[in-house]
Amino acid sequence: MFFTKESSLCRTHLNDEEVCSKDNCPVQYLRKIISYMDRATQSLDVCMYFLTCQSLSNAIVNAHKRGVLVRVIMDRRMSSNGATQTILFYNNGVAIRLSYEDNLMHHKFLIVDNDLVITGSTNWTMSAFFGNFDHLVVTNQHSLVRPFVDEFDRLWKIFSKSQKDVEDLPSAFLQSSFNDTV
Repeated sequence: MFFTKESSLCRTHLNDEEVCSKDNCPVQYLRKIISYMDRATQSLDVCMYFLTCQSLSNAIVNAHKRGVLVRVIMDRRMSSNGATQTILFYNNGVAIRLSYEDNLMHHKFLIVDNDLVITGSTNWTMSAFFGNFDHLVVTNQHSLVRPFVDEFDRLWKIFSKSQKDVEDLPSAFLQSSFNDTV
């Protein structure tokens, strides 16, 4: 999946059921990513530097509500951005861990049922999907998926202290004007 400046032309039909005739339509790509998340039956692990896309965030929360084990790792600095989905996840009981390292947690990948990985340069933002030059790769090849599963598990352990920090988010931040439930 490649995203380019021409991707912005498809943004007009983002909220429609319209089917775009373009082979590289970012709306079709978003729907495909959501369909992969909707197929999750066991686990959904999200490791994302910057996540503001509402439709993908809703799919994450919906997986949690279906009983799928959902875990989200985000960079602490980016998780406090007003457009991020941290509050949505928190208010819906999704397990979140934030990196508290001096270095950025700059990964961008999703693992579905430990069988499929979606990864690439793309942050899950509207700018990335509808204007940046970015890409995503989807694979179920075990030799490629397994290292991502191992990396996620490693980071989940490293950032274990941050779950308490997420639980202790200031109430003013939690009571913001974000759309915080699905």
